Amino acid sequence: MQVEREKRRWNKNEMARHLLKEAGCDASMVTSLARSIRDWEKGKHYPRDWAAVYAQVFNLPEDDLFSKKRASHEDDEMERRRLLQALATLGVASPPVFDSLQTIRDSVGLSLGRDERLDVEMWEEAVSEHGYGYRLTPPQQMLGEVAADLVAVKQAMSRAGDHSRMFSSWCRVTGGLSLLMAKTLCNLEQSRQARQWWATALNAAELSGDPDLGSWIKAEQLIHGLYDQRPAPVLLRHADAALNYYGDSAYRGVAGISATRAQILATLGRSAEATAELRRCAEVFERLPDSVTSTRQGRTIESWGAERLSYSQAWVHAYLGNRDRLDEAVNHTHEALDPSDPNPRFRAQLALLQAAGYTRSGDVSEGIRHAQAVYQSYPAEQRTVMVTRLANGVLEAVPTAEWRTHAVADYRELLAASGRRAIT
Repeated sequence: MQVEREKRRWNKNEMARHLLKEAGCDASMVTSLARSIRDWEKGKHYPRDWAAVYAQVFNLPEDDLFSKKRASHEDDEMERRRLLQALATLGVASPPVFDSLQTIRDSVGLSLGRDERLDVEMWEEAVSEHGYGYRLTPPQQMLGEVAADLVAVKQAMSRAGDHSRMFSSWCRVTGGLSLLMAKTLCNLEQSRQARQWWATALNAAELSGDPDLGSWIKAEQLIHGLYDQRPAPVLLRHADAALNYYGDSAYRGVAGISATRAQILATLGRSAEATAELRRCAEVFERLPDSVTSTRQGRTIESWGAERLSYSQAWVHAYLGNRDRLDEAVNHTHEALDPSDPNPRFRAQLALLQAAGYTRSGDVSEGIRHAQAVYQSYPAEQRTVMVTRLANGVLEAVPTAEWRTHAVADYRELLAASGRRAIT
């Protein structure tokens, strides 16, 4: 279109006048149509309603003028339908009225001259809001919400075009949403499905040029890998590589990577190394910026506060059976938690950790009693893989000689009755 226009030495306003004249439209629309011409020539949109008029003005066959653009537009439309169908399969169907409103909104935005920066800021805020709601929202609900947002962001990126000046920012948003999707799938015991989302999140972080985001994603991937019971030597290799890569930086994910490394070492029975890694984790924590460690703005998965540090210490001491140090770490975690913040999932995990530690230290009856009280009262829809894995960890810590006791048998039956979670 631009080539044909420039052959005739027309500027965009002149092009608009020729189109309006050919279509028999009011010449007062020149300015608005000229803005649309600018976007059409940049490839942002296909001039569906003006394609035939363009062909008449240029005296060219429409297929010759628009074959590639039309194919691209048709591909975009087919992809849009596939994405909407995928959302419907997940139970996130969008009523037709909302699709119509989106079409109107796109048209209004085009007329005004869309400010892409505002779109990016809106989606960055959406990722942040998910971070606050993650621990309170049932995983199945979170799955649908994040999936819908990923589709919307994909469509926004398509509208922005391949050479958007905000491309790195869009990648940052995509990385955050993909991380949330991976975590949610892991919580639903769909770790195989989550693997591709971890890869997508890490790729988006790399394209965004944001190492802070990349470190956060890597830390979350490692901790979920631990709860998914991936081979400890494999996880340790990844943790070592990540710590070597990020060095002494103060990115928010580095403390999480170090904490997970300590937990991995504990599962391998390397208690001295695990304890040493906890000390390094505490040193990393001291270097983190206040924006990461502070809880003044509320609890979010994007932060790494003092409660995360003491929770990691409790995890290691529970696995090693160090009851006194476990109780000390649990008390520190409770002190760091805001009493007004319910955060039931985190509190349940902490209580189950303590129960596992008691069992490993030899107090089986107290450990089982404590775990049963926590798990039995916890809502079934909130029993994520982390909660269930910790509950199973209590049972795994019971010595063989104690398995036939009534308390252990009742607890084993409770866990078996909870069943496996699946996406339906």
